[in-house]
Amino acid sequence: MTSKDAQAAYDLLLGHQRQLAPAVDSAVRTACADAPELQRAVLALLETDASSGSLFRLLALPVHGALTGDVEPAVPVCVLSRLWWAGAEILDDVMDGQFDPRTAGLSAAAVTVASTACLTLLPQEVIVRQRFPDELKAAFGRELNRATIESADGQLADMAQNATSDFWKRTMTGYDGKTGAAYGRDAAMAAMLAGRTEQEVRGWRVFGRLFGVLRQTANDRAAATAEQDADLANGTPTLLLAYALETLPSAEAEELGRAHTHAPRDAHARGAVWDRLRRPDVAAGYDRRIATLRQRASDLLQQLAAPSPHRDVIQWMVGVSAASSQLTDQDGIAA
Repeated sequence: MTSKDAQAAYDLLLGHQRQLAPAVDSAVRTACADAPELQRAVLALLETDASSGSLFRLLALPVHGALTGDVEPAVPVCVLSRLWWAGAEILDDVMDGQFDPRTAGLSAAAVTVASTACLTLLPQEVIVRQRFPDELKAAFGRELNRATIESADGQLADMAQNATSDFWKRTMTGYDGKTGAAYGRDAAMAAMLAGRTEQEVRGWRVFGRLFGVLRQTANDRAAATAEQDADLANGTPTLLLAYALETLPSAEAEELGRAHTHAPRDAHARGAVWDRLRRPDVAAGYDRRIATLRQRASDLLQQLAAPSPHRDVIQWMVGVSAASSQLTDQDGIAA
């Protein structure tokens, strides 16, 4: 195997990314052929959804490729995943007051209805319309329902914000649900399509969930300043915050917790939390936790798939996600 092989697999992934939009458009038009208003609203929402450019959401393709050498059969998984993510993210933005319905030319009520349909009804329609054996369709339906329920539970755990101990464990459970469950679903579906055993499917589900946690931590890291940090503005508990609350001396942890409580309404508190979370001792310790998650995902990947260009692409996804999550550069200086 050469770097040229891995590049070819990566280029194949890029090609399918470009082809996904028309496949999703066709799926929506077919499913909503007798529901023109819903069709119009969903297509309008999809036009505004910036996440459509994420290669990481195509995880099912290299998983199936790593198991069979062929990525094409997993395209329907990416179609239902694209619809599901659009619904989940837009509905989340609506609840946070961060989505302007006018950008889609819709009312607030129409956005809510269309995003709910993307999250629940349309992915099921994608499954129903595939030429899969009935047993596989049923398994896909169960997998989709499980991921949606666990994601909803993870979102509610975020909103609760009532933890007084076990911060890391509680927050990790939320991440595993709200983001990990969807990636675990896609990896498991790809393994089912490849005809793998139930035990192997479970392994891929676990891998996908680990990968999803890394995608969430990378998203947490995306903000460049305290003013741009939506999690601080919303009071959302993050793994970085959980790490600091568990490892700082009790007095500092209590002060940080109070500042985080005030952060949604107080720019000074947001700045204080931002600075505290990026202190060298906190940043270095958190990065070690991220490195551990990366290693666990990499070890599991090597157990689940033999060496191949497609496995190399998955490993690249893991590496980029972990690197994008870390707070310090190679010299250990807080970024």
